[in-house]
Amino acid sequence: MATKVEFDEQRSSRQIKIGALMSYTAIGFNILAGLIYTPWMIAEIGQASYGLYMLSISLVSMFALDFGLEAAVSRFLSNYHALGDEEGASRFLGVAFKLFTGIAILIGLVLVGVYVMIETIYASLSTSEIDTLKTLYIMVGFYIVVLFPTKPFNGILIANERFVILNWFNLSEKVLTVVLMIGALLLGYGLYALVFVNALVGLSIIIGKGLYLMRRTDTVVEFLYSSRTMYRDIFSFSSWTTLIALAQRFILNITPTILGAVAGSASIALFSIGMVIEGYVWTISSAIGSLFLPKVTRMTTSNRHGDLENLLIRVGRIQLYIVGLIIVGFMTMGQEFIRLWVGESFHTSYWVALFLIAPGFITLTQEIAYTTLIATNQIKYRAFASLIVALVSVILSSILSPHYGAIGAAVAILIGNVFGTILFMNWVYLRVLQLNMWRFFKECHLKIMPALIVLGVAGWMIQQTFPVNSLFLFLLKAGVLGAAYILVLWLFTFREDEKQLITGLLRRSS
Repeated sequence: MATKVEFDEQRSSRQIKIGALMSYTAIGFNILAGLIYTPWMIAEIGQASYGLYMLSISLVSMFALDFGLEAAVSRFLSNYHALGDEEGASRFLGVAFKLFTGIAILIGLVLVGVYVMIETIYASLSTSEIDTLKTLYIMVGFYIVVLFPTKPFNGILIANERFVILNWFNLSEKVLTVVLMIGALLLGYGLYALVFVNALVGLSIIIGKGLYLMRRTDTVVEFLYSSRTMYRDIFSFSSWTTLIALAQRFILNITPTILGAVAGSASIALFSIGMVIEGYVWTISSAIGSLFLPKVTRMTTSNRHGDLENLLIRVGRIQLYIVGLIIVGFMTMGQEFIRLWVGESFHTSYWVALFLIAPGFITLTQEIAYTTLIATNQIKYRAFASLIVALVSVILSSILSPHYGAIGAAVAILIGNVFGTILFMNWVYLRVLQLNMWRFFKECHLKIMPALIVLGVAGWMIQQTFPVNSLFLFLLKAGVLGAAYILVLWLFTFREDEKQLITGLLRRSS
């Protein structure tokens, strides 16, 4: 039965702030590991072994999508908590765990079928490589299937706003995996040890999450409860989120194929570097989106529309500070970064990356509006937007790529995003969610634009005056630009509540 409940909003905000800080720490560690640890690991185990390692993971992961079910758990559970319906929450979890277990069994059966056909699928591999791949496949497949039924754990932690412990687990998993992998390689262990370390750390983290949920939360699961309505609601929501994921993957996977068919392999390499940079930008900018789902759900269920718009603006401004620094900084200094990072021959990747990240000026500042779609079960509109992006991108890529190569493909995706995730989605936010987007753009983009212009001019002047020839000096130069940008924001742009947020975070971290 639903009852009126009071939520500690101060505790909620504190969890979001510290959780966001830890999330950015984990992202920073991931990026550093990718830049430093991964090349060393490849040198230790060899390029061929690394290729088999990644092949086994990608092959299994292809069948281990959660189909939007993890997002469904956090969305519906947040709604039950907002309504004070704890009985409904426990029944929902019973249905969710049974559903995830059933899907895990189906994934296991599919993986067995694929295992039987590995020699046929990868006929170009040698006999020894096939044997190695089979062993890796069994290890990774077993790990994925065993862990799949526990996927609701993250959704439960999000719905209960335990962001600090959730991000602590995530950061611990990344650090432990890298540290133990380095130890295993230094001790002379090879490829199989890497997979074993992944599985061992993953299982340990899952056990830790399970123990925390049992001992430190009021989570109750009615495993015997069953409801067709709940199954239907979960499948309805997850089908749209799955469509979004598939459309996004389709764009990223089909573009290299189009380039390979009409522009050659060199264009694929140039486009891939741009995709890597776009992936980093998206990861950094969207790190805090899911943290607000419980708070947004409470606002929507209690019709606190004004509070929701204020939250959209407050979070949007913070995201624009970050996105603006990255995009404008890359716009002015990105060509030199590309040259120092991957070489002069990849200079075209600068324009590819710039076109791919440009829509982020708008889309990556509207995470709260997107979260509101999830909270109000209007996620289908985001799926429609993804289909628009996919359709426009593929059609234009086919037209532009033969003439302009990787740049043509990037422009096609840019135009697709303008129509889908910018124009269409802002129409949805304005008309369907009834959010005052004109006020949003005025308070965010219009008021922060002068600082971004100063950043752009300063970046251009530094770049013209102090060209460098080492990545270390470039990072030092970028750090100076970032510090100058923060100083300008503090003196002329930050609101009082934003200054208090920063000083509060600095006090907690010191």
